[in-house]
Amino acid sequence: MMNSLIDLMMQLGFTKYEAKTYLYLLKNNPATRYELSKYSGVPRSAIYSVINKLEQEGLVNAIHAEPKRYIPLPPEQLIKLLELRYMETLNEFRENLVKLESDTRLDHLWNIKGYENMILKAKELIRGARESIYLSVWRREAIRLKDELLEAERRGVKIVIFSFTELPFRIGRVLSHNLPEEELEKIWDHKIILCVDQQELLMGEADIRQPKNVAWTQNRALISIALNHIVLDITLFGRRYGVNIDDCVVEMRPGELEYLGKLLEQKYPENLKLLRENLSDTPIATGEGGQEKRK
Repeated sequence: MMNSLIDLMMQLGFTKYEAKTYLYLLKNNPATRYELSKYSGVPRSAIYSVINKLEQEGLVNAIHAEPKRYIPLPPEQLIKLLELRYMETLNEFRENLVKLESDTRLDHLWNIKGYENMILKAKELIRGARESIYLSVWRREAIRLKDELLEAERRGVKIVIFSFTELPFRIGRVLSHNLPEEELEKIWDHKIILCVDQQELLMGEADIRQPKNVAWTQNRALISIALNHIVLDITLFGRRYGVNIDDCVVEMRPGELEYLGKLLEQKYPENLKLLRENLSDTPIATGEGGQEKRK
């Protein structure tokens, strides 16, 4: 039994000498340091430091006598002390562990396998949206997400949807090239980019015939890349059709558009000069009919 108690105390953080000293005192108290060293199996060279540590932690008390004798903390009080001490440590450990997990979990990239699982995850993210939804999607997937998008719009969530395909509804701000889906399928696979509250991202191929993994993440770098992809698509859309989409871009990348504009204005004279110099240095070749043309 003594050996098992020593092992248990060591599991609780005591050293072997500390366990031996306390257990001996529990059966034989009060006792002097000499007696403890002689009968507990703790070397005389170690007994002084062991007793001092146990005394500092409140596990033994000295009786004022000559020579000084020691008594142990009663087992019931020792258990309560350990419970309190380890509960505080455990609570602090739990809080820090949860914080560490939440901090690192943001960078994880989760694979969503299967088309239907991808749709379910997209619906889940849309249902949880509080502020904004930015979506690049094809017609087929847009139809599957219509109800959740409508409900999000009713909640006041800002919604911007971009698509190359024709969409059968107008929810939020829709920017669509209205191309036939079946024609695009001849050259492209279905894809989806869904960014919710600029905090969560679902992105990947949305192919029913050959289901592939879709990524879900809270990684800020990937979210920024995905948003920039949508910004580029809607910017090109606006230029092609003469549509002002500045409000969308400003909301998606707050502060960046104005700052970029200032930088471009500052560099405009220099860039224009460089462009003219490069054009003037371009070799001129004689084409058919004697006309000159730049290479």
